[in-house]
Formats: sequence, structure tokens, C-alpha cells
Amino acid sequence: MALTVRRSRGIVVEYGDETLVFDPTGNSPHENVFITHAHADHSIAFRFPNQRKYSTKETRTLIESTGRVVAGEWTPIAPNGRVKIGDLEVRARNAGHILGSIQYEVITSEGSLLYTGDLNYVDTYTMRAAEAVPCDLLVLETTFGSPIFRFPSREEIAVDIVRWAVKEVLERGRVPAFQTDSIGNAQELIAIFNRMTRLPVVTTPAVTRANKAYERHGYHLDYIDAETEEGEELLSSGDCVLIAPKGSDLSRYGDLDIAFASGWALLLRRGERVPFPLSDHADFRQLLRFVRRCAPKRVFTFHGGRFSREFAEFVRRRLGIDAKPLTEAVESLRGRLTTETARMGACCRKILEVVRIPGFEYARKWLLREMARRGFSRVEVDQALKRLIEQGLLIQESGKIKIQAEEGRGG
Repeated sequence: MALTVRRSRGIVVEYGDETLVFDPTGNSPHENVFITHAHADHSIAFRFPNQRKYSTKETRTLIESTGRVVAGEWTPIAPNGRVKIGDLEVRARNAGHILGSIQYEVITSEGSLLYTGDLNYVDTYTMRAAEAVPCDLLVLETTFGSPIFRFPSREEIAVDIVRWAVKEVLERGRVPAFQTDSIGNAQELIAIFNRMTRLPVVTTPAVTRANKAYERHGYHLDYIDAETEEGEELLSSGDCVLIAPKGSDLSRYGDLDIAFASGWALLLRRGERVPFPLSDHADFRQLLRFVRRCAPKRVFTFHGGRFSREFAEFVRRRLGIDAKPLTEAVESLRGRLTTETARMGACCRKILEVVRIPGFEYARKWLLREMARRGFSRVEVDQALKRLIEQGLLIQESGKIKIQAEEGRGG
């Protein structure tokens, strides 16, 4: 049996008689549906009555906080939790994106697949990092898969946000307002002001509802709802910060200077809204690092438009891994095993040619550079080294590589 994957109103994974759909974008004819997180473009399946849905409890809480319907059968799954469906095993892994966000690892006897959905290298609010899971097929969401997306450190962004709010806005007698995602970025903004200032934070009702979902799962946030008497008084006094969803009408809240907090802010010129690139997504460099750590045989990118094609090209060029945007065509591991076996053998032979002096220790970093000059990726070298060490031909200690014994080289 082959483990296959394709796009068809979601990510469809098939193995034998079993079919799974991840983050469907329309009503699916398949029974088992897996949802990664609560953002609307990934969680539409909650309203489907005829599918068995899997997600974390936190994701369901967030869905219900927004007033959306949870229809039909639902089964909770926690990070590192497992579900057995026929010959498939599905394991949940942290995604580091927003509260309750997970990836899904699909394990079969023929190989494994990792489906990421949205991920962040580390969610600095919940401190849950995206797990880089070794796999054969990696299906990677590449929302920010272009080199133009290089986000500053969280510390830098937080300082810039607070400085703008306090020094440029409040000192002029106006209220700093942030338009952002009501789930994820909004809670991180609240945490920034709670941690770095004593300013009251006022949130519009959509953000308030999401805040309460976070609180139900143990996260403390200090804020006041804009529709309460206290919230109205704070906005009238001007001594507060306002946080609202992207695209919301803020005209009723008084004299505001408005900022836009999102990864897309990197493409926004400073005009009516001040841009801050605060994102709950991995940027280009973090996505590349994630792929390298997963060490897949094939990578399929999606949900990034032209960035998906661009990122796949970078993966092929920089990491030497077969990569392409995922389409409706059925993709699998079959048809590549002969090529991969030949590449592995060639890489092993080249390593043994380079590491040729008995008793001499070679720095692993140097070896990676030398092998890159010969056309082999870091992933290929790592796999070849593992094989040579298992065969007893090489030893690796403290980042150094050396020959196991002279006879191991065949003279």
C-alpha cells in the first residue's frame, strides 16, 4: 500500500482503504476530519454534521467563544495524543501557532507524513514550540514562505510597540489602537502591555470573547471590555490601549492612532495605520530551519500562492530536498526509492573519500561544507553519516568524525 497525499478542498491523505482530510475548506465526503486550530480558514469543518472531527479542547473552546456552531461528532485529541484509524496512526504534535494549535503526524508501515497547518517556531505567549518531527512526506503551510518575510525578534517588536503607544500617541493625548487577529496576536499584544507597562488594555467584544477562552485554559490576561462602563470611561480619558480585530470599524471609540499588527505589516507602508510585523506564523528563515530539522524525503508546500512555489525552489536549492507545491495530483513516496537509494550510496562513498586519513578527526561543519561542494545536502549527509556509523565504518564524537579502524576502509 502507498501513503498518498493531494489537495481537494483540504489536504487528503489516503492509505489502503482509509482516507483522512486535514483542515477541509468545504464539506467533505470523507468520514474522518482533523482540524489544526481555531482560525476560520482552518476550522470550517466544525459546522459539518456528518463527519467525525478531531481537534484539541482549546480549539473547540475558541470556536464556541466566537459563536460558531460545533455540529456532529467531535473527539478531543491532545498534543502527543494518538488516534488509530485502520492501518493508520495519527499523532498530534504542537504547532506553536495559537492556543490549541497542533500538527498531525500520520504513521504507516510504508512511511510517515507530517501535516503542519499554520505553525510558529515558538508561540511566545503560550511558549509552545512547533515540533520538528522526522518524516518521509512533509506537507508544509508556507504563508510567509518568501525571503521578504524576515520578522524582527519578539523583544524588538514589543519594545517598538510600547514606545510608539507611549511616546508617539499617548503623549499627544490620543489613544493607541491595534487592529490584529482577535485570536492569537491580540492576546500577545495584551501580554506585552501587561508585562511592560501599567497601562489599562481595553478590548472590543470579539477580542474579549477570545480572551475568556484563553483564561478558561489557564492563561491570565489583564484587560477591560470596551462595552463596559469602565471601558467606556477609560477610552474617554485617553489613558489606555485599545485592541480590536482587523478590519473593524473603530470610529465610535474616539480619537485614535491606529496600528496594524500582523506579519503582513511588512508589506504595508506607514500611512493611516502604523505597521508592526507581529506574527503568530513562522517566517521564511524559520520555515527553512523547520524543514531541515524534519529531514523529509519530499516536501509539499501550500497556502502561500506564489510564495509556495518560491519556497519549494529554495528547499530544492538550499537543502537538496525534492519539493513542490501540492496540487490535486496524487503524490507518494513511490517512484523515488531507487533514486534515493542511489543518492545515499553515492553520498556514503564521497564521505569515505573525504574522510580518508586513519586516526585524523574531521570537524562535522567542515565535512558538511565539503559535501555541499560535491552537491549533497545537509539532510543527505546526516543520513549517510548515520548509515556509516551504524555500519561501524565511522565514529562521531563531540562534533568530530573519524574512521573506526583502518580495516574498515578496506585497505
